[in-house]
Amino acid sequence: MLSRQPIEKQAWTEERRYFESDGRPLYGVTYRAERPSPTLVLFCNSFSENHCEGRAEAIAARIIAANGYSAFVYHPRAHGDSAGDSEDLTFEDLVDDAVNAATYARSRSGASQIVWVGIRFGAIVAAHAIRRIAGSTALALWEPALNGRDYLVKSMRHVIYSEMSHGERPSLTVDQMSERLKREGKISLLAFDLHRKFFDSAQDAYLLDALEAWRSPTLIAQFQKHSRLSRPHNQLRETLVGRGVSVRALLHRGTDGTDPWWAPEEIARQTGDWLDELA
Repeated sequence: MLSRQPIEKQAWTEERRYFESDGRPLYGVTYRAERPSPTLVLFCNSFSENHCEGRAEAIAARIIAANGYSAFVYHPRAHGDSAGDSEDLTFEDLVDDAVNAATYARSRSGASQIVWVGIRFGAIVAAHAIRRIAGSTALALWEPALNGRDYLVKSMRHVIYSEMSHGERPSLTVDQMSERLKREGKISLLAFDLHRKFFDSAQDAYLLDALEAWRSPTLIAQFQKHSRLSRPHNQLRETLVGRGVSVRALLHRGTDGTDPWWAPEEIARQTGDWLDELA
């Protein structure tokens, strides 16, 4: 069980340090509550560079720390300010980094329990890492990807949508991108390069398979401008409930027509309320 915190806001500090994962320095930020609970909230971010998601993590971590739960945000290898070459990256590397981040953050915070927040592709990473970390008590899935292949193929489609939005004819179809990836070992997507080594290692990674034995409280937060859960997210919810998991679903639609990812304050508060309710 989580330790419930006082309702009033708490002071917190921000500590930026590098930690080691498989001999590589990775960048991490600890948001330490002044009077922390035994629970640490660990954010497991998505694959590739996405500044709006990184901003949402930082804002959410600060709000959660003010509620009395220390939080940890990190960059996996070959991302952000961490070391590593994206050409050598595999899905298993990301899982190892998540495990090492959890071990490091718990040692720095003194926490005995971990609540994971998996964001998009990071939901799959967190689901695989959680099996290797004792004391994992709950899991929040923010706009979770359900499997690696679909997520990466969707990233290819985003290139087409971007070109069309600029009035351009798509330069390649998804099939042509896939063929180039297979033939040349790399394709350029929006703001990042996708390497065949990573694609091959991640395409068979499934969220629900990794959560086969998971029975602890779970939150599903959807970052879309819809009034109900999408079919894939609802199927995820129903499957977990059918396994006996207590699931909370939240719809985060943003405000005034803005992209929900650029206004994460409300979903961060709701995630904090969910943590309190687990006490």
